[in-house]
Amino acid sequence: MEIDCWTREPESAQFRRILEVLPSLTEKQHQVLGLIAENRTSKEIAWELGISESAVNQRIEGVRNRTGAPPRAELARAYRYYQRPVDAACNPLPDKNPQVSPDPVTAEEWGQDERGDRLMLSDGVAFRIEAPWQSEEIDRLVPEVLDGHDAGINRMAAMVLIAGGLLLVAVFGLDLATALSRFS
Repeated sequence: MEIDCWTREPESAQFRRILEVLPSLTEKQHQVLGLIAENRTSKEIAWELGISESAVNQRIEGVRNRTGAPPRAELARAYRYYQRPVDAACNPLPDKNPQVSPDPVTAEEWGQDERGDRLMLSDGVAFRIEAPWQSEEIDRLVPEVLDGHDAGINRMAAMVLIAGGLLLVAVFGLDLATALSRFS
């Protein structure tokens, strides 16, 4: 079986049209397309570049209009093809994976919630990936009493108390208005 090594020409006319337009794009459009090629969402791209999601969508639509309105996945595939190093696909795989420790780890040595940096590729581990905005520290918007084991009951009680308080204020306000109207 022979490896292709990216020597094949792009198969569709739409793909070739995208490749023809890519060199003439702006730097901002290249930034967005680079992140699209990494399969990022518009929201993630906006966060990464520090711009609004609508600005990201406008840049994508600008590219799509110039290239014949291909789907986003086709743009990503064409941009990955455009950015590839010429000989990268034919380079042999490295002997070692730098992200995995060469020391074997047995199941007894690590816990279920422990970080997976000591594991080998042969170990089955599910990795958790979080978006950058999920790891930021923010102040609590909801008091802790309304966000725990009995959160539903506590929230319902809070709503009843607030509604009852508003009802009492309305009744006393109307009573006061009625009393004042009798004196005038």
